[in-house]
Amino acid sequence: MIRSDPLLHLLARFAEERVEYVLIGGQAVRLNGFVRATEDVDVLIRAGRENGERIKRAMNFLPSAAELELHWFDPQHGEVENIRVADELLVDLLFAANGETYETVQPHIRQIEIDGVTLRVLDIDGLLKTKTDYREKDLLDKRMLEKIKRGLDPQKSSEYPG
Repeated sequence: MIRSDPLLHLLARFAEERVEYVLIGGQAVRLNGFVRATEDVDVLIRAGRENGERIKRAMNFLPSAAELELHWFDPQHGEVENIRVADELLVDLLFAANGETYETVQPHIRQIEIDGVTLRVLDIDGLLKTKTDYREKDLLDKRMLEKIKRGLDPQKSSEYPG
């Protein structure tokens, strides 16, 4: 088991428990080519008690996961938008990101393998859909993801290749 990298350990546990999720946010942006600092792990999940049970089992190595209530995973319209688990990892379990849900981003999910762990991550087009037009870090991510999409190096300040 991958214990040295908490993120890989979490996602390996998600795979073992067959959690319906996709990695979004800063970690997914990094995996798509723009390396930037991020404090948390954003995971877009399928709403529902059954998936919640799998998530709770998968996260049982984090002490605060014991506090997860299964009814939180079955939100009614307009209720909870995310669940935060704060331990050695800061994990945001999201039901929506900028109006996009687990169901609506299906065409944009790709699988990658890192150290033997298969991760489900949004592609660039999917990430662009989950980014807002008002958060500073989302605006930066959008600019950099667009550069990557055009084949440019996001780490260079010039908008021109070379």
